[in-house]
Amino acid sequence: MKNKHIVPLDVRPILSSGTDPFHEIMKTLETLKSEETLLIINTFEPIPLLNKLKNMGYTYLVERPNSDEVHTFVTKVGEKLNLGLSETALEMDFELASKKFEGKMHELDVRAHEMPMPMVLILEEIENLDAGHALFVHHKRLPQYLLPELEIRGYALATKEIDKDNMKLIIFKK
Repeated sequence: MKNKHIVPLDVRPILSSGTDPFHEIMKTLETLKSEETLLIINTFEPIPLLNKLKNMGYTYLVERPNSDEVHTFVTKVGEKLNLGLSETALEMDFELASKKFEGKMHELDVRAHEMPMPMVLILEEIENLDAGHALFVHHKRLPQYLLPELEIRGYALATKEIDKDNMKLIIFKK
């Protein structure tokens, strides 16, 4: 699995700055040559990212060289698949969703949490939603890793960006 040419990317400093490393990882993957393997260095196994990369034609291997470090080796093996979310997953108007679920929303603020806790908390909360109810989430940004997980679990999403570090999400069963 691992090629001789390893391109390391330590995402721990990116995460500790409060930034999602998704765009940096994708940018690095786009520049990889066929004989190269991306080494993502992290403190946890990025399972949602790995699921997404697998669907995009990448293969991976995860190693734990010590208790504080996870190494994920990512190699391109196939053609990219279309991972676009269905229209209903992202296209519902935020104001329409607000009116539809008025009085039927549970509220969750994940802005103070470090990754991956916002996603963990959101996924736990949606599992406990009553039928016909929605989850109103205060987030720093649009959580890229969460989107395919919502799609897989049959949830839709409406979003509204308030400012650079303030995104509102309404998550509900399709």
